[in-house]
Amino acid sequence: MFTGKLIFIALSLLPVAAGLSNGYTLPVFVVSAFLWQRVLSQKNRLLLIVSILVTLLFGLRFTYFYPTGVSLTLSENEWINVAVKETTWKVDGDKLEFEGLIRQDSVREKVRVTYYIKSEREKKRLAASIPHNAVIKGVLSVAEEPSNFNQFNYQTYLKSKNIFSILRASELFIRENDQKEPRNVYVFDSFRQVILSHLDRTLTPKTSAYTKTLLFADKRSFSNDIMDSFKELGIVHLLSISGLHVVFLIDMIRYTLLSMKVTKEDTDSSLLMILPFYGIATGFGVSVFRAVGQAWIKLLGDKLNLTVTALDSWSMMLILTLFIQPYSLYMIGFQLSYLISFIIIILTHQSFFKHLAKMQRYIVMNLLLLISSIPVLTYHFYEFSWGVLVLNSLFIPLVGSLLLPLLVVSLLLSFLIPRSIIFESILFILDRLIAALENIVSQATSELTFTFITGRLSQPAYFLLALFIIVLLIMIERKKQKRFLAFPVIGIIMCILSVRFSPAGQVLMIDVGQGEAILIKEPWGRGNYLIDTGGQAEFPIEEWQKREKMFNVGENIILPVLKSEGVHKLESIIITHPDIDHYGAMMDIISQMHTEQVVSAKATFLEENFQRLLPSITKYGAAIKKAVEGSGAYLPENTFSVLSNEEVAGTSKNDSSLVLYGLIGRKTWLLTGDLETEGEKVLLEKYPNMTVDVLKVAHHGSQTSTHDALLNQLRPDTAWISAGKTNRYGHPHTSVVEKLTDRNIRIHRTDMDGAVRYRFTDEYPITNMNSYLFSFEHKRGQ
Repeated sequence: MFTGKLIFIALSLLPVAAGLSNGYTLPVFVVSAFLWQRVLSQKNRLLLIVSILVTLLFGLRFTYFYPTGVSLTLSENEWINVAVKETTWKVDGDKLEFEGLIRQDSVREKVRVTYYIKSEREKKRLAASIPHNAVIKGVLSVAEEPSNFNQFNYQTYLKSKNIFSILRASELFIRENDQKEPRNVYVFDSFRQVILSHLDRTLTPKTSAYTKTLLFADKRSFSNDIMDSFKELGIVHLLSISGLHVVFLIDMIRYTLLSMKVTKEDTDSSLLMILPFYGIATGFGVSVFRAVGQAWIKLLGDKLNLTVTALDSWSMMLILTLFIQPYSLYMIGFQLSYLISFIIIILTHQSFFKHLAKMQRYIVMNLLLLISSIPVLTYHFYEFSWGVLVLNSLFIPLVGSLLLPLLVVSLLLSFLIPRSIIFESILFILDRLIAALENIVSQATSELTFTFITGRLSQPAYFLLALFIIVLLIMIERKKQKRFLAFPVIGIIMCILSVRFSPAGQVLMIDVGQGEAILIKEPWGRGNYLIDTGGQAEFPIEEWQKREKMFNVGENIILPVLKSEGVHKLESIIITHPDIDHYGAMMDIISQMHTEQVVSAKATFLEENFQRLLPSITKYGAAIKKAVEGSGAYLPENTFSVLSNEEVAGTSKNDSSLVLYGLIGRKTWLLTGDLETEGEKVLLEKYPNMTVDVLKVAHHGSQTSTHDALLNQLRPDTAWISAGKTNRYGHPHTSVVEKLTDRNIRIHRTDMDGAVRYRFTDEYPITNMNSYLFSFEHKRGQ
């Protein structure tokens, strides 16, 4: 009845899910109108009625039967029982994290629990075994919205897991075996954890990590560094369970059963029972749910002699996924899994594709999959890797035809003959194979660069990019003349480069917590300059407290922000003075992003701790340049060093700050580092006629800076303050804020506003663009 038509129902549901979960924006309305027009164009009354009914049912489900916020209340000093989802239990250094379920009266709500372990003994106890329940005292909170533009939204990520609150535990108590314990609500998850624990006990650490990752979608034991290498090469999809893994599993089971003289009908019946159990064992992540579900629906259709096309099964799984978890729509796993599988289904059914030679099919398939995935990859990661075009041919056979079968064999043998010579031999081979694989990946990452940084595109650019990709696919499918293919290809390239070579420049004060980092990005990609890098002091900790991957300002904040703005290289990193909160993240940035030079005042380069970094700076190819007072060399356009304070060097580290003055856009700027009162007086003596539009308030708003004489002479309209939220220094000081407020100076501060930016162009724009250009914008409160 609906053979080949379910796609219209599924696609028409997508904008409805987007609108209900995140609001009806103009793009959602446009896409919704287009897709519903396609439903109407089918001139099928029953299809239209079913589409409307499915949409209404989804609306009812989302509005009345789906959690949309925090329902729990937890009083101070109250102990509460949390049912533990065992496969999320992770002890990393002195931190424990897991997901759990709280039942409070008639309320049942999932939470994310974080707990800081108090001693090495407690860590050993928590790591030794995973409980079904934990009794916790703590505080419930909601994940904060990101404070930087384009930053990863942890709140949306938790929503995709039906989690709306974080329980920050101050005390955690595990029930002993002899105590009465509430019923385990995560029965299937406990079954999965039993399998994973068995793998840890019987396999070697490396083989166990790869088996859990490739066969059971558990990445807790997988090395972060190796995972990053796979991502950089663009082949991280090989480490996620997808259609490739499910097809391999089905083929292996089918071959085994048929070899044992089991009939085809009984083999299909067995697969119908085995696949759901495999899905449970993997935790039914989005991509696994889709791949297993599609295979199961196809098998059931064959069993019942029903015509179920691959597109029909894909559509049914899309509808089912949205009904079960609407917020998964915003997660990259959902987007890539359904997008890539959709392109594969469409492409493999095209007559032109079937008539291509094997190598041509491989090239066309990988090229179109890469192009189609660019909108998703650039939105989430601000870059894409074209290495997939080259490396898939090497790694898919290695992983799919060699590693995966051996892992399955080792898994089976671990249950059947775990102490045999055969089993030990397989493990030995696997360890060597994995070591060779990781060595190839590491070597390729260190010597080759496949990533292309695009930045996060604007909404219009994404709309046009999607349009050009669709046009390209249609032209290929309809075999249009090759010379016309250049038009959508050029359109795609222009969209991809639209952020990197944007006509609008910007000054961006990044929220780095208690520190400072300001990006100046010039129009048309002429230059990118980072003034200070932020950073955090490292306090001595015991060995057991060290985590696999500690929070890092450079890797977790600065680099993602730079990439999201289309910055692929830095002309200069300008360090105002040698305090760790101004240069601490410098080496993390230089090691991962090409930097032409590091610029600072002489006093900074002579500082002992900073001098230790000089060999590493030059090793990564960055030159070391001294800022010359009165010169604009190595600085942004129309920006000059007005104070390097060699006259006051020796009085204090802060007064040795490099001070920059510049005309950016329509405004004059003074960037003061951590200059204190004595340094400010020297500045006023040297430049008695200086005035500015924007003052970057010195020393995070400390009371030792920004004295009255400075404000009286400079007469700024706007003040920028970079300070950490609830920092221990009390920055910005109340007296400084009052001085600025009393003079009607508009204040932008990262602790309250998040990141702040000012956009500008080379030319004055038309009047109605002033709300976008030549104005200040902050992240919070948008």
